[in-house]
This record gives sequence, structure tokens and C-alpha cells, in this order.
Amino acid sequence: MELILNVLTIFNTPEKYAVIFSKLISLIIFILVLWFTGWLCRWISEKYIIDKIFKGRFEKWHAALRDGNFFAAVGYLAAGLIIGTFISFFFPEQYEKFSAFGAKLLNAYIQICILLMINKVLTIITHFYGNNPNMPVKGIMQALKILINFFGALIIIASFFGKEPMFFIASLGVIASVLMLVFKDPILGLTASFQLSMNDMLRIGDWIEVPAHGADGDVIDISLTTVRVQNWDKTIVSVPAYDLISSSFKNWRGMSESGGRRIKRAVNIDLQTIKFIDAEMLKKLKKIELLSDYLENKEKEILEYNAHHNVTEAVINGRNLTNVGTFRAYCEAYIKSRDYIHKEFTAMVRQLEPGPQGLPLEIYCFTNTVVWTEYEACQSDLFDHLFSAMQDFGLRPFQNPSSADIGSLAGKVTLSRKV
Repeated sequence: MELILNVLTIFNTPEKYAVIFSKLISLIIFILVLWFTGWLCRWISEKYIIDKIFKGRFEKWHAALRDGNFFAAVGYLAAGLIIGTFISFFFPEQYEKFSAFGAKLLNAYIQICILLMINKVLTIITHFYGNNPNMPVKGIMQALKILINFFGALIIIASFFGKEPMFFIASLGVIASVLMLVFKDPILGLTASFQLSMNDMLRIGDWIEVPAHGADGDVIDISLTTVRVQNWDKTIVSVPAYDLISSSFKNWRGMSESGGRRIKRAVNIDLQTIKFIDAEMLKKLKKIELLSDYLENKEKEILEYNAHHNVTEAVINGRNLTNVGTFRAYCEAYIKSRDYIHKEFTAMVRQLEPGPQGLPLEIYCFTNTVVWTEYEACQSDLFDHLFSAMQDFGLRPFQNPSSADIGSLAGKVTLSRKV
């Protein structure tokens, strides 16, 4: 500063303005020197520490340090410490207020660099553990960054103005309502992230359904305020984390971890095709291996019952086999015989309430795979076979008549009336 003041004096600048200009120019030079020294220290650290030591040997660390810019913060901190030894050159001690301002400015700069280093460390932790499926590390690190930066900024401001940090913290009560509005989403998101984590409600890689947000796919990211879901059509939906707490969503993790996925689908049978089994059909069905034991036991049981109750005439007076009941027994025996059906989970075939769509015969079982493509293949193979086997039992799947069928039927009725 003294050199600048002497130069201004040579040009006959009034002393009052010369001092002001020299202080301003000295401050600008100080900032420029600090910036250049910081850039130089950063370049040296990245060139001769990150690239020389980590590149090619510790690629994961090299990428983390590069992406996190950790040594950039280290370089700027080193620049502040180096320039701090020459602080009196830029801010002479004979100008007490200017010198005190320079010291506060340098102190604030060093504190900011330390704060940046802490942020960079948290960024590196996120880089390594951000995809941990058991804990929302990214959201926790973001919450820590907010807290650390908030209180760090308070300490820096308090130090610069010569006040205690508690003075500013106490003053926050006056503007608490404003802060609640400004930080509403981060606060709600932070609360939701901790609840999701502590209750183990959500992990990266989980398949979830959130119909209200059009989300149906895998969780790929859990941040402080949002949960990103990649749908099966490869679109990405961002769901507010708080919405997952305040409303319901479906998590398919239990299905994935169980090792089995449920098949629950009904075959609708035309009611007009349901009938008792006659001797000819019984003889034909006995040739089916999966039904041989069932029919033998059932036939013996029915004969004993009818004989006990003297049923000799109409079949309806006693017990008899029906094609739909026998088909239900066959379906149950068939699904239990398949290798792709889980043997330890429930497997059954049941009748549901008949309606306009016929008699629903529901297949309820679990595959022993949770892979989507394999599951769909197993389900398709199962129902391909059952639909094909129905005709051997004299059954027909219910199908709404098409407009062409209705027109054809109407024509036949009209023709019959004319005749």
C-alpha cells in the first residue's frame, strides 16, 4: 500500500484521496493475488498429487477427489495461509481500521475455505456410499451440509462483525417464520428421509408404485427432498420424499426378497358348458395321469355314498362328478407339478362368485422366480396349457359375443320366423 501511496503522491494527488485510492487498489490487488495464489496451489495439488499419486492406481479415489474438488479447497486454504504471512504488506498496521478490516477479511476467507473442505469431504462420502441401498446416505449428507453451512455462516458473520455466534442465533427467533417458509421443503424432506431410513421403508433399488405421481419402477436415487424413480418405460419421476410419508405407496421389496412372485388370475368358464360327467367322459379323463388317483378316490367315495343312500335312478338324486369340479382338481394338480411354481407358498384353485362374465376359476400360486420376464413366461405357459385343456373337460371359456356373431344370430332368428 505504501508503494501505491507514493506513486499517487508523485502525481500530486491530494493526501485524503490518495489514501482512499491506495486502500482500494491495495484491496483489489490483495484479492487478485489471493485468487491467483489459490488457483496456482489448486493446479499444483491436482497436477502433482491427484494425478501423480492416485491416477492409474486408485481410480475410485481419483474420481472422487476430482469430482469433489477436495484439493481445490485445500489449495485455496493454502493460498490464504501463504498470503496471511504478507498481510501487513497489503494492510499496513499504521492504518488500524484498514489493517483490522484486512485481518477480518483474511480470517473470514480461511474459515470459508475450511467450510468448503468439510463440504468436499461430505461430497466424497456421498460419492463412495451414495448408492447404499440400506441407508439414504445422499439425503443425510445433504442435511449435514445444510446444518454445517448454516452454522458455519453464522460463525463467519459473527467473527467478521466481532459478535458472539449466539447473538445471531438468538436473533433468528425473530425471523423463524420466514425461515420456515424458505426451508419448508428441505425440513419436510429431511424429516421424511430420516423416517424412511429409520423405518427401513425405502432403499435404492426397490420397486415401488406411487399412482398419485405416475411412478412405477425402481428407486434410483434418494436425496434430501425427492426420491427419483425410473419407470419401466425408462422415464424418470421425481416424487417428493414427504409425500411417501404422508400418503401410501407400494413397495415390492418383500416380494423380491421372498424369492416368489404371485400369480392371481381367473379363468372365466361359460356357465352353459358346466355339466355332470358321464361314463364316456370319465373313461377319457382317467387316462390323464394327474387325475388318475383323484378320480379313483372320488369315484369310490361317490359309489359308497350313493349305495348307502339307495340312489339308483336319476343322477341328480345323489352325488356325481362335474366337469368343472374335475377341471378345478386338474388345475390344482397341474400347478403343483410345475417346476417353476414355488413349493413352500400357497397354491390353490378356487371358484369365485359367478356373474355376467361366467364362472371365475381363480388360479392362486407363486412362481419361484421374481425376474419379470421369467415370471411372465411362467404365467403365460401355465394359462396356455389350462385354456387348451378345458376342451377335454367339455368346458368352454366365456367370451362376449362380437357384433358379427350377434348379427348372425339375429339373421338366423329372423329366417326361422319366416319359415
